[in-house]
Amino acid sequence: MSRHVISKKDYKNLKERVSKYNIDISNLENIEIDNSKKNEIYYFSGKPIFYNGIPTLYLINYLKVGNKTVTVDDGAVPHIENGSNLFAPGIIDMDKTIKKDEMVFIKNKDNLFIAIGNASDDYDKIIESKKGEAVKIIHYFRDKIMES
Repeated sequence: MSRHVISKKDYKNLKERVSKYNIDISNLENIEIDNSKKNEIYYFSGKPIFYNGIPTLYLINYLKVGNKTVTVDDGAVPHIENGSNLFAPGIIDMDKTIKKDEMVFIKNKDNLFIAIGNASDDYDKIIESKKGEAVKIIHYFRDKIMES
């Protein structure tokens, strides 16, 4: 199937799907979809914004999401940008409402979102232990989503 602008009904559906991550796409117009056998990709201004049910870094950086964020130190950035999971010692700030298995948005100290992942534990446990895996990365700058 070729890429085409979504209908109002599909836009409403997408808006609901994205809202579960506390993301509001109300100001985005002319969203396109490319629905192949393997992938469902939504585009805004030619950039992928929602890939197989996952918001992309393009969308997160465009909208500057403000919740469920984790800020990392400079030492963690290159590892995360290569797809490594985030470990607790690399965290310098974290949203206190984060719960285990929730989708979180990882940013560097300059507030550029560099990855999306799922929290390995609740905020309290991650901060208390300050060791071990904190976030399992599911999307990062150099992955197949960014090449879409």
